[in-house]
Amino acid sequence: MTKSSRSQPRKPGAVRKSAQLHLTAPDQQSEALQRTERELKQALDYAEAIIETVPPLLVLDANLRVRMANQSFCNCFKISSGETVGRLVYELGNGQWNIPKLRNFLEEILPRHRSFEDFMVTHEFEAVGRRTVLLSGHQVDNLQRILLFIDDITDRVEARAVMRASEIRYRRLFEAARDGILIVDPDTRKITEANPFMTELLGYRRDELLGKELWEIGLLKDEAASREAFFELQQNHFIRYENLPLQAKTGKHHEVEFVSNLYEEDGRYVIQCNIRDITERKQAEEVLLNATDQISRHAAHLEQVVTERTGQLRETISELEGFSYSVSHDMRAPLRAMQSYGQYLVDEYGSKLDEKGANYLQQIMRAAVRLDRLIQDVLSYTRIIHSSVPMEPVDLDRLVRDIVETYPNGQPIKPQISIKGTLPKVIGNEALLTQCISNLLGNGAKFVSPGTTPRLEVSAEVREQAMIRVWFKDNGIGIAPENHERVFRLLERIHPATDYEGNGIGLTIVRKAVERMGAQAGFESELGKGSNFWIQLKKG
Repeated sequence: MTKSSRSQPRKPGAVRKSAQLHLTAPDQQSEALQRTERELKQALDYAEAIIETVPPLLVLDANLRVRMANQSFCNCFKISSGETVGRLVYELGNGQWNIPKLRNFLEEILPRHRSFEDFMVTHEFEAVGRRTVLLSGHQVDNLQRILLFIDDITDRVEARAVMRASEIRYRRLFEAARDGILIVDPDTRKITEANPFMTELLGYRRDELLGKELWEIGLLKDEAASREAFFELQQNHFIRYENLPLQAKTGKHHEVEFVSNLYEEDGRYVIQCNIRDITERKQAEEVLLNATDQISRHAAHLEQVVTERTGQLRETISELEGFSYSVSHDMRAPLRAMQSYGQYLVDEYGSKLDEKGANYLQQIMRAAVRLDRLIQDVLSYTRIIHSSVPMEPVDLDRLVRDIVETYPNGQPIKPQISIKGTLPKVIGNEALLTQCISNLLGNGAKFVSPGTTPRLEVSAEVREQAMIRVWFKDNGIGIAPENHERVFRLLERIHPATDYEGNGIGLTIVRKAVERMGAQAGFESELGKGSNFWIQLKKG
């Protein structure tokens, strides 16, 4: 063995170092591989997260079978992932995706062009109803996959349709409005649009209005006034002038109402000016004002004339009433003399008169009695008109019973009068109430069929607002509907004097007495079924 071939002794450290190098290399490779796997998994998770959040997406194989449907697709079309994977795209959702146009793109156009974009489809889907979608397809050759992106634009399409309809309506209103409308640029203060009525009002063509400022078309006084108005508009977003003078191109003057608003439209501000021609309205107001002044002056004159004539009429009426009272009072003396002497003739010379003479004498005496009654009624009516009317609580029950007990028995058949219950106290005037009650009882006893016993019933009831209504019911002949309005008129007789006595004043006295007490009166009646008169007073 040569010297060079003999074994050289090794250093212990060198042996250990070589062993370490030999043992750690596989560990380092494993660690690097694991790190790569983690990075790939993170990248895959990230990619899957992105895929799940992007708009609806289908991944198809070369045979158009679904390899993957992201969560957006499942949510949008209300289908589970398990119902999609492995199925032909046309079979999804019970054949909802079997759309002829889509088949054409996937089977004919996509193989030749490798992609298509924004293919619009409107279709009735079973789970979500009618939707409009944009379809985009891309081939991935190295993966043998087709990516089908679905963008649901239903809301956008509907919003655009609504916007178009709104724009059409606005344009129609703009064109047809009978107010002038101007659109103005707030930066330049120049007109950018004008409706047809504005051109009609001013006499300018549309192209003559565009690019002008408001003061240049006679709407504001001058440029300074225009700047001032625009400054106020920018501060408040609204200005209004109620009586603004406006001169048209022809020189014709108008009065206009001017309203302007500053508002935002599609991210930029615009000014809309509405101009209403109020010239005719102002003219009408002036005419009306002049007419009102004239009417006021005429009314004042008429009021003065009426006041003067009312005073004269009151004086005349007072004189006539005084004269009537005086004449009526003075006429009773000779009438009483006629009645007395007539009675003397009957008593002392009746036997010397033949039947015809005695009949004449009786007619004279009856006429005198009727005239005396008429005079008494006129005096009663006059007293009611002139006398003061103090109002106080009246014991109605006592008053009615006293009148019934002293009721005259001069009728051919004595009436039967009943009082139902105890009548309440009322607020009134006892003298006027006596006149009312006596006349109502007298009428009820008088107007009955021949041979019939008059039956009268007096009753009372409490009504709303603390009012008492007193009823006087009879079994008389009643009143026909056509005569109802005549009942309370002065000297109005419904029946001939030969059938029923009376002078047509009794119920007029009732009406006037009730009016003086601030009360009310009325009746219910049918022909042949009696009458039911009433007076209504405040509860005492």
